[in-house]
Amino acid sequence: MSKLATVLIVDDNPRCLEFMTLAFAAQGGITVSSEIKPVTALDRIRSEKPDLVVLDVKMPELDGFGVLSLLRGEGDLYLYLEDMVGEGNPVPVVMCSGSALQNDIDRAYAGGCSGYLEKPTTMEDYRTMAGAILQYWKRGELPRH
Repeated sequence: MSKLATVLIVDDNPRCLEFMTLAFAAQGGITVSSEIKPVTALDRIRSEKPDLVVLDVKMPELDGFGVLSLLRGEGDLYLYLEDMVGEGNPVPVVMCSGSALQNDIDRAYAGGCSGYLEKPTTMEDYRTMAGAILQYWKRGELPRH
């Protein structure tokens, strides 16, 4: 088990990615990195081993549900990309989406996410969300992967 020190933010929208990165960095005490491409994010999760991943849901190429499925070792694509993602990666994943549909929320939790939040609309809301996520995850130990 380890303490929260690094966060990887994955979002295909450059503006959302910038706001989220700035909001987390403003909290201090952690290293924040970002990735715009979900497939590249899988490789970075394997190699960089962040303590927490904040993951957008609606992305082209591979959506957040697909990324989560691959991290948790499920799905047909997992068999193809097994060397890239590792088996059943336990990294905590907080899904962050513009969708507040109950079906999306249920699907995310069923897939193994650790939290699901609706995307903020203002920079102040991004900072509040980042602070709440970090406060929650800094309270305890995180799984090593």
